[in-house]
Amino acid sequence: MPRVFLLVLPFLGAVVSCRTTGTSHADGKAETAPDAFVQSSVEEIEQDTLANDRKAQALALESEWLKLRVLVVEAEKYACECRDSELKLAAQMAQFGSMDQRIPGEGFINSEQRVRWNAQLEGRKKARITAEARANLLRRDLEDIRVEIVKEGFSVPTGSLVY
Repeated sequence: MPRVFLLVLPFLGAVVSCRTTGTSHADGKAETAPDAFVQSSVEEIEQDTLANDRKAQALALESEWLKLRVLVVEAEKYACECRDSELKLAAQMAQFGSMDQRIPGEGFINSEQRVRWNAQLEGRKKARITAEARANLLRRDLEDIRVEIVKEGFSVPTGSLVY
């Protein structure tokens, strides 16, 4: 153990001695810390403060927009799933209806089954309409936030981000 320590000690000394106190730039010069007591730097500090406040405001608005955008996307996905379910049931009903018409007589779908299937289709249609209405309300709220963001002098993408 002491031998390992004797081998590591010079390495640690070399690493510590190579450290510099300033941040080096690409051109090789070290950045010096600004002297906040110099009066000429007051304006620069105020400009930096305003820029930082503006960035914080932009990030807060973006965060709010993104949270609502997620809700809109999820609502639109659910509305699409409802529409898909409705269309699949309608396709099955049409397929069985086509087969039923080819069978002479009353066919194999009785009136009670028709009522049940039509009620099922109506339920899916109502679910889709509700889901689309919720998505529309969320889109309206998103548009309100977009208008607020634009009033503040920022820009926001409109519509879907993925096509």
